Amino acid sequence: MLDLFCGRLGWSKAFLARGWECVGVDLVRPPEIAGGVRFIQADVYDLAVSEDGRIVNEWKLLNMGHFDFICASSPCEQFSVHGMKCFHPNPPYPELGIKLFNHTRQLCEASGVPYVMENVRAAQQFVGKAVRLCGPFALWGNAVPLILPQGIRKGVSIGSGGAVKGMTPEQKKAYRKQFAALQMGSKSSDRQAETAKWATIPPELANCVADYAERLLEQGAEARMEAE
Repeated sequence: MLDLFCGRLGWSKAFLARGWECVGVDLVRPPEIAGGVRFIQADVYDLAVSEDGRIVNEWKLLNMGHFDFICASSPCEQFSVHGMKCFHPNPPYPELGIKLFNHTRQLCEASGVPYVMENVRAAQQFVGKAVRLCGPFALWGNAVPLILPQGIRKGVSIGSGGAVKGMTPEQKKAYRKQFAALQMGSKSSDRQAETAKWATIPPELANCVADYAERLLEQGAEARMEAE
């Protein structure tokens, strides 16, 4: 499984538990790399699909190989502010977020393998309607599970668009404090670390996608056997 923008390996851990081999790609090395994950520190912009269907790192001429499934969680920060008008009434146009999302989607489509892309709900107004929604998570791709778990939330639901609704005054205060810390932190590295923590794919969602990926592979194998 290829895990693009792998962050803290939320997708990979679910696939690893099922015996998959995983390749994680990101600009920043994860704090911990689980056994069975091959991490490649690279820019997704440098990835392409070769004529024989392999995904390669064009800049380093690194052959990353064929994959059976792809998961991708491109950066959501620029989209998230559009779902939080109470904090950002006039958010900037998410140019970089759109470019990263569309480049990743083109890469996944060109690979010809099943894939799932995840981002926040607010991204839909810029990259198109998601295939399905799961709490604050929106999913695109040709391998999104038909049924998704309910009640899933992010750490503080940044980007959910309605996170403040239903909270007690104390919860709202804590929420706004955490959000302000993320946006105004003195160190960029601190903000990135907090963003990565909040954006990590929860096990419930990752396991659901991993289960569905295995069912798709089984169906493909059965179809090939019947054809033979």
